[in-house]
Amino acid sequence: MFNSHSYIVIVLLAIIASISACSPNNTSNSNNLESKLDINTFQSSVKEDVNVSIPDGIYFSYKRCDLEENCKGFKPEKVDGMYYLSSNQDSNESIYYLLVKNNKYYIYSLQFLDEDLRAVGSWSQMHKIDSTDLSFKIKSIEQVIGSDYLARYDDSNLNNKLDTSSNESGLLKIGSLVEGSELPTNETIRFIRTNDGYQVDCNNYIDEYEKVVDQLVKQNRAVGYHFYYECANRNSIFFRIVS
Repeated sequence: MFNSHSYIVIVLLAIIASISACSPNNTSNSNNLESKLDINTFQSSVKEDVNVSIPDGIYFSYKRCDLEENCKGFKPEKVDGMYYLSSNQDSNESIYYLLVKNNKYYIYSLQFLDEDLRAVGSWSQMHKIDSTDLSFKIKSIEQVIGSDYLARYDDSNLNNKLDTSSNESGLLKIGSLVEGSELPTNETIRFIRTNDGYQVDCNNYIDEYEKVVDQLVKQNRAVGYHFYYECANRNSIFFRIVS
């Protein structure tokens, strides 16, 4: 028969064995929790970075949707592996490219802005103005295709320059910084990250437009050049990477 002393020893040994058996699991659970915290912190950091910068590449305005979410798709002009603005696109259909390279941002656009629906093609450098989102400022527009946007039709030298600044087929290569007619402006564009690319923040665009429109008109500067028509008509413009 066991005496009381033997019973106490057996109980103590059982408790020690139980603690030893549980210890590895506790350590494992602690390590797993730390790993999950590390992963979540890393993922959060990456997500934030994606929302405040756009990775290098060429992005195309592949889709436009109206307020009822009726959407129209567009295809980029590609020749020999290079992307272009083409003045031969469908009339009254605006297309855009974003070019991001080495932390520099450019927007290329082809729109039909004059009464004769002649294509007006241009490029502009976008300067990042907010480290917390994708807001950019455009200070000038380099028009290289079409009749002069500011209607300086009496300037024969300017119009000859526009006629010859793009090549004979009416193409402007994305990445080309060819000199054309410089249009001064003060335009703010903010983009929103989507599941597969970026979208123009039209609410912000209209708000920023209204802040400067009167002053820019008085100064005969370009105003609402890129997205006013689309945003005022409550359309949404979507970009995704093509190269």
